[in-house]
Amino acid sequence: MHYQVTEQELHSAKTPHHIFNINVIITHLFFSMIVLEIGQTFELLLIPLVSSAVIAMLYFKTQKKIKTESWFVASHWMLAWRRGRILLFSYGVAISMVLIYLLIDTIFPGGFSMNDFSTEGTKTNLGEIITIRFSAVVIFVAVLITFMQTGISVYDAGKGIQDPKIAKLLPRDENSNIELGEGSDEVKHDGVKSMNESGNGQS
Repeated sequence: MHYQVTEQELHSAKTPHHIFNINVIITHLFFSMIVLEIGQTFELLLIPLVSSAVIAMLYFKTQKKIKTESWFVASHWMLAWRRGRILLFSYGVAISMVLIYLLIDTIFPGGFSMNDFSTEGTKTNLGEIITIRFSAVVIFVAVLITFMQTGISVYDAGKGIQDPKIAKLLPRDENSNIELGEGSDEVKHDGVKSMNESGNGQS
């Protein structure tokens, strides 16, 4: 659905999606590479902690935007926060898997280790490797899906588009941005242009 918005609203609506994707790129790409190079495997747990802090910021900013910004802008902040919840759920699943492994390893120490058949008699902890890999897959799938969805949302936000179903989470009122229908981008741009020229845009 296209909505009547100002240029400032178009810019503001893209901000939460940019924050979401920057968080994903920095924490799950660059930070994870650094940890794998210089850190230990379990230090990867720092990644969801840092990312969760950013998502928490999105939540509190969303609550503020609902009170201070137009419906269109606030709805895109709400959408970004909802995507963040998907990541938080994946973190919860991954951390739970790690905690379950640690519990089992405590009860049956060394039960998941395999002899390396080396002269030093070293062993490889298969339990740790399998748990970390499966946890990483859970998070990777969530990151991939939300990253792609957010890329689409950046485009929609810049075109004055929002899924009308978001109104179930953020109800519309008489002050909400006017609906322009499901028309083409050309129709939407004409609506924005005429609104800006007349000075009747809503904020």
